[in-house]
Order: sequence, then structure tokens, then C-alpha cells
Amino acid sequence: MTEITKGLFIDLSSGDLFQIRRAFEVGTMVRNNHKLPVTIDMSMGAVRFVNKGLPLASDHVRIHGKSTHDLMTVFMEAGGSIVVCPVRLEGEGLTSDDLLEGIKVADRDATLTLMLEDGVKTLSYG
Repeated sequence: MTEITKGLFIDLSSGDLFQIRRAFEVGTMVRNNHKLPVTIDMSMGAVRFVNKGLPLASDHVRIHGKSTHDLMTVFMEAGGSIVVCPVRLEGEGLTSDDLLEGIKVADRDATLTLMLEDGVKTLSYG
């Protein structure tokens, strides 16, 4: 990252486990190596993975010993922020009570402002 970069915004809409893994690994690496603010905005197919009661995300599918929930937790422990689309959350039949600890329901205006802020780089895994 260059010195003019103020942060990283990652748009994660894919439900593909390998893309989800990549988004969180890149986000964690940027947090740990560059100490920049990183926000991952989860929408579309990725939203079901924020459900703390989803066995697929927490127990059954592990890549290199880590589940998607493990990757999310490590990312947040590194100081990253995860927000989830409120419309898709409702579409999945979930509420904020179903989210892993630390994940927030997105305020769409605030998320759009962050994504478009000068000096914030955007990555998309869709």
C-alpha cells in the first residue's frame, strides 16, 4: 500500500468459500502489516456465513484447519471491521442476534460514504 492510501474497503458478495477465505486473509494481512483501517462489507451469497449457528461455516468446512468463522474472528481481532447488508440479512431470515460477535448490520449511507472516501482502496470478491 502506498502512503496515500487511507484504508481498504472489501466488498464481499460471493458465497464461494475460497473467495470468502481470500477476502479475510487479505484484510487481515493489510491490518497486521500496514495497520490501515479495513472494512469488509458482506452482502448477497456471503451473508449466510455470518450466522453464528451455521455449522457449515463453523465446524464442517475447514481449509488449512480454519473455518470461515475462525477467519472472521482473526480479522476482527486484528482490528478489522465487518458489516453485513441489512436487506440480505432479513432475506436469509436472520437478525442481528444471529450474527457472530463483533459483526454489525451496515448503515448503507455510512457504508457508501466509507467506500467512496478519498484514499480508500476498494477490492471486490463477488
